[in-house]
Amino acid sequence: MRTQPECLECLLNDIRSAIDLLVMDEEERLKILRHCLRLLAQEFGYKKVPSFYITELHRLLKREAGISLPFAESRRRTNEVGIAIAERIREEAQGLLGLERFRFLASWALAANSLDSRTAGTGYQFRPDDARTHLASYLARGIAVDQLDRLYEVAKAGPKVLYIHDNVGEIALDKALIQELKALGCPITSAVRGGPITSDATIEDARIVGLQGASDKIVLAGPDTLGISWEEASSELRTELQRAELIIAKGQANYYVLSEHRKEIPGRVFCLFTTKCDPVSRNFGLTGKRMVATFL
Repeated sequence: MRTQPECLECLLNDIRSAIDLLVMDEEERLKILRHCLRLLAQEFGYKKVPSFYITELHRLLKREAGISLPFAESRRRTNEVGIAIAERIREEAQGLLGLERFRFLASWALAANSLDSRTAGTGYQFRPDDARTHLASYLARGIAVDQLDRLYEVAKAGPKVLYIHDNVGEIALDKALIQELKALGCPITSAVRGGPITSDATIEDARIVGLQGASDKIVLAGPDTLGISWEEASSELRTELQRAELIIAKGQANYYVLSEHRKEIPGRVFCLFTTKCDPVSRNFGLTGKRMVATFL
């Protein structure tokens, strides 16, 4: 999905909120914001995916502010909360079998996509301590586009799976779903970001939640991009995109890229994410923030 006119407002709200939280000096804030506005004035257009601009804005912020790991404390706390919720979910899944068990774990992994301190258009005010209630509220609303039953039927054949992760914390619940996919006979390769940006999960976050004990292999998707980048994808990710029989992608930014390049990917592509804005929701005949579980 390429950038839409409405994306500009979200880009500005996102980077302004991040600057306000990360930069204490008022003059420094203004200087960085001006640089961001200059970047958008030079680069903004409708031929690239929205995550390209978000990535470039946050890279600029990191450089100008001299911050290599933004939102470090929020990332740490969200991972801790995700691990605790995942342990509880595994306990609740005991006794469930077959499709019912798969749907339960997949639904929680999907809801966990909203464990995002960076919420497009609304700033960075997510509270990790409220996470369990937050996720339960999403589950209560239901899955607006629900093809989890179809995903289960495909997974039962044991295809080679490339699992593209999204946020910190969320990856702990991804791990529970990956373990279920492994039990169905699927070899799993996980892809995480090669550097920190906003709330995207890195190899260090994967280590913290023990993802290496669930997936057969973990690859770096590329550098510090928000979601995967088609242009900056690592050679490992390019290889896995071509060899995977089933790609499970978490998050709206990964949906941007995979929907735009669907014809170049030979395997099945399944997206699990919460829509954050109407331009994306409209692609599914929806409005507002809704949970989507669908093949592309």
